[in-house]
Amino acid sequence: MKKNALSLLLVLCTLLCACGSKSAYADDLPCAELSDAMEDQIPVDFGYETFGRDHIRYYFEDTELPDDLCLRYSVRSEDINEVGIFHAPDEAAREEIKALSQRYLEELRRDQSAFIASYAPEELPKLERAEVKVFGNYVVYAILSDSDRALVFDTIEKKLTK
Repeated sequence: MKKNALSLLLVLCTLLCACGSKSAYADDLPCAELSDAMEDQIPVDFGYETFGRDHIRYYFEDTELPDDLCLRYSVRSEDINEVGIFHAPDEAAREEIKALSQRYLEELRRDQSAFIASYAPEELPKLERAEVKVFGNYVVYAILSDSDRALVFDTIEKKLTK
């Protein structure tokens, strides 16, 4: 009987702690600061440039969902490195931004694979294995090599972990 009561008490404590817990991630870092951390981890020849409003308007349907964003790409045309970081104000916006990011990657795969294969076929695996991850209210997509993508996601997660 005591064993059952103790088990029940542990389960209740776990549930109460889970209900009251907040996200394990910070919610106040600027996306540009996270992008800077990405650049520090995977520098490229000639650096990175930030996509302007036209890119957001065209590929992300001119979304107003994020309250902050930073999308950067390698300036060197033979390198398709690209990382996008969005901050969502709430869970609903976060899910929509994640879906938009996944559609963006699918569209690039469909529309750009042949072009990339014509001038930099060794870059295609980056696009084929591009990925979207969520860290609290931050949505991050990465078009990078497997090792660089893992490093960037790890770096961003560490910066955001409370």
